[in-house]
Formats: sequence, C-alpha cells, structure tokens
Amino acid sequence: MRITLSILIAAYCGIGWSQQDAQVSMYLKNPLQFNSAHAGLDGTVRATSIIRMQWTGWEGAPRTQFLSVHAPVFRNQLGVGFSATNDASGVRTLREAMGHVAYHSPQLYRGIYLSSGLSFGMQSAGYDFQSLAARHPNDAILMMPYKGVGFSLGAGLIIHSSSWFVGLSTPHMLEQDRGSLDPLSRKKRHLYTTLGYIYPLNKMVDLRAVSLVKWTANAPAILEVNLECWLFEILSVGAMMRWREGLGIQASYQFKEGWRFHYAIDFPTNGLMTRSFGSHEVGLAWDFGRRSMAFQSPRYF
Repeated sequence: MRITLSILIAAYCGIGWSQQDAQVSMYLKNPLQFNSAHAGLDGTVRATSIIRMQWTGWEGAPRTQFLSVHAPVFRNQLGVGFSATNDASGVRTLREAMGHVAYHSPQLYRGIYLSSGLSFGMQSAGYDFQSLAARHPNDAILMMPYKGVGFSLGAGLIIHSSSWFVGLSTPHMLEQDRGSLDPLSRKKRHLYTTLGYIYPLNKMVDLRAVSLVKWTANAPAILEVNLECWLFEILSVGAMMRWREGLGIQASYQFKEGWRFHYAIDFPTNGLMTRSFGSHEVGLAWDFGRRSMAFQSPRYF
C-alpha cells in the first residue's frame, strides 16, 4: 500500500500541470515565485519564507518550501532577487534556484506604470525509489535512483497603479524533459495571469481582491480567487477559492515593524482527498531598508 500511494502521488503531481509548478495558496505573499517583474516593486528589501504541507494525513503527500529575497536598485529603476524552491512528492523531489531582474518604467499615463522582469536559473528532478517499502526491493528499477538537471528561463509583466494591477508571466518558458522514467513528466510551459484591486472602505479598512488564472497546453485552466480584509495595514483575514478544487481561509499579522506572519489552510472539494486534514501554509516575511519609490506600487505584497 505504501509503495502504491507514493507512486500514485508522484505520478499525479508530475502529470498534473498545476503541480509541475509547486502549488501555493498565498501566492501574493511570495509573488516572485510566479512573476519576476515583482523584484523590487514594493520599494523595500524583502525576504520571504513559506512552507506548504499539502493533503496532511497522507503519506508521501507534497511538502514544499519557498525562499525569496529581492530589492530595488539604481534609484528604484531596477529590481534584483533570488528565489529557491524545494518540492517533494512521494518518491519525487524537485529543486530550483533562480535569479531575477526587473525594470520599473517611469509613469506611462496618469499614475499607471509598467514593470517587466526576467528570471534564469537551474532546476533538478530526482526519483528515489529505494526509499519505498517495496515487496521486491532488489528490483532493477527500484535500485536505480534518477536525477536530472536543466536550465530554466522565465519572464513577466505587470501594469499597475496605486490601487490595481494586472500581471502576465511564464516562470518556465522552456519545455524540456526533466529526465523522468516516462515522457508524461516532460516539463510544460505554464502561463499565469493575475488581477488585483484594492477598495478602501475607510481610513482603517481595505478590501483586497486578487485572482490568478493558470494555463497550460492540453489541460483545463484553473482559477483562484482571494478576498482579504485588512485592518490598519496590520491584520488581515480572508478567504480563497480554487475553482472546482478547493476552499480555504488565510490570515496575516504584522507582529513587529517590518515583520509579518502568514497562515493559510485549504480543503479539497473535488473528492480526491476525502481523508485529508487539509493543506497548511505558514509564512514569514521581513521588510527592511524601505526606500521612497519613483512610483506608487499597489499595497498587496
């Protein structure tokens, strides 16, 4: 049973496009993961770490760690950053290290700005069948762990004002064989579109709505919607919906100047994981060295 579950989870996460790029609910708490144009956009040096534990209660379920650091440079006209991802699902482990550079243009029209970015780095994929409790542990396939390494290139755009933004990105432009044991885990190109808007109810409370649509060839698009209520820019509570897949809640709290704690939990609604205790995310962000910006970035991040 153990080997079957691990192989099924690894296969589902490798074949399903939404899991080729590691899934996360708090995507705007770590936007560099999807769009390199975010590097330095908020005018501060920012370090973010997020841990996701998906489908808790299932052995071999996905476990993902994200880390990113980015900052504005050259009078805020450029942004640079670094991100790393470790994504383990069953017998499969994916790792990625990326550099990011972004250009933030002067005002285009009446408070509207354009940011563009590129990312570049390395990805690795590994399958460790020896970790399984197999009935025939000396099988030649199980004795042969596999590792593959490839180059990764991404690009992104963001059009934004002080109250809204629209983003378009492909974090992995290159379609390539990740070196798995079958052609189904060939890396597919993913396209992300984001849309966000802030509606201030009064001087104390803001409503923030954000949507994310994920596209890839030969697979249905996936829509995610987040709605948050922020109080004094310190505390937020919100709800999220992943169309036909899951529902969740999330919260953020600035417990110290420059420090924010994030938490999210979501539950599947498609019947796939009826015995799951949900998926949990915990994040920590640190802002330091805030600088005055040549433009007003949206207050989402």
